[in-house]
Amino acid sequence: MNNEETLLQEPDYLTAPELATKLNVSLKSVINWTQARRLPVIKMGRVNRYPRVEIEKRLLSGSLLFDKHSRV
Repeated sequence: MNNEETLLQEPDYLTAPELATKLNVSLKSVINWTQARRLPVIKMGRVNRYPRVEIEKRLLSGSLLFDKHSRV
């Protein structure tokens, strides 16, 4: 399987539990970081979704958690 196939199989947006698993942190940490506005998040209806590509870019750059005043 090449990188292109892998990208096509992964969802564009992650749920909070999926993000917690991906980052190897607790769900509570993801919720706390979301409430503190330290993660890129998009509200879809009543549910928060985390843009996978943005999360991965920030992981690679070493700056996943935003300044507390930043938003996507």
